[in-house]
Amino acid sequence: MIGKLIIIGIIIAAVAIFVPSSSKFFQKIPSSIDTVKGKIDQVATSKQVINDSKLAVKDVGLGAKLLENNSGILSSANSILNMAPNNNSTSVYQLAPQYVSRQNYTGQVFEKNGNTCQISVPELAQTINGIKQLTGIIQLDQCQSNVDDPVQVTKLTAKPNSPPVDVPSGLIISPYSSDGGTSSTTLPSLPSYYQTVKLTMVNQGNNAVLNFDDTSGQTKSVTVTMKNSDTVLFSGTFYSSQFSTQVNDVPNTPHIIEMTINNAIYGTLHASAYAPSDVQNSTITGILSQ
Repeated sequence: MIGKLIIIGIIIAAVAIFVPSSSKFFQKIPSSIDTVKGKIDQVATSKQVINDSKLAVKDVGLGAKLLENNSGILSSANSILNMAPNNNSTSVYQLAPQYVSRQNYTGQVFEKNGNTCQISVPELAQTINGIKQLTGIIQLDQCQSNVDDPVQVTKLTAKPNSPPVDVPSGLIISPYSSDGGTSSTTLPSLPSYYQTVKLTMVNQGNNAVLNFDDTSGQTKSVTVTMKNSDTVLFSGTFYSSQFSTQVNDVPNTPHIIEMTINNAIYGTLHASAYAPSDVQNSTITGILSQ
């Protein structure tokens, strides 16, 4: 009898201890569920932002957005998704200047719809599945430039010794100064050879006329290549500071003209003019780089 009373006492004591603990445990479940849901919502929101923006680009009042042509920056943007529950994400734009490398490229507006520009940056072309793109393309919202205008594209990359950041690369896009940099503006200035060397392409439907003009008269040779993603449409070398040539049977597909110019004053210059499809009866001015 005494043994039974001892067993009953142990059971009662265990229940007294377990029940309050169980109550606290079940009270925590709704809170835990809410926490998990909150993290899922954060991830979903971040994914939407990444799908909408496609990149990490500094908003400098120009609303730049990189299209799917720079896998490095896209990979960096995707890293934010993996860290979505952390609201303290950092980017290359927040680093001190000594931790950031800057590379400047010259791009060109080749299409404008309302306030949205499409910009060609040949040096940002990527090789995808063994095939190099004709050019890198950037979409720029709230664009102040016009078709054929050159723009400066600055790629920022965090240096290896920089503090850790979630997004280690990005772009800044700036129009060039219209007065050659003589005013107090902080906008970049076009190199002097832009006043001397000109490249234009006049599309006449099925044919295109390439025009080259170097008013310095110091061009020794010009190697020209015109191609689309499938084939080389035209290639040739000219030994003159001024010439025109016609390319026949130009397909209605995106194509690019590339020139390597050997000039006695400026050394080697590279010129390009990108043409999207449906540009019949239009004139495109090329961009230059050294």
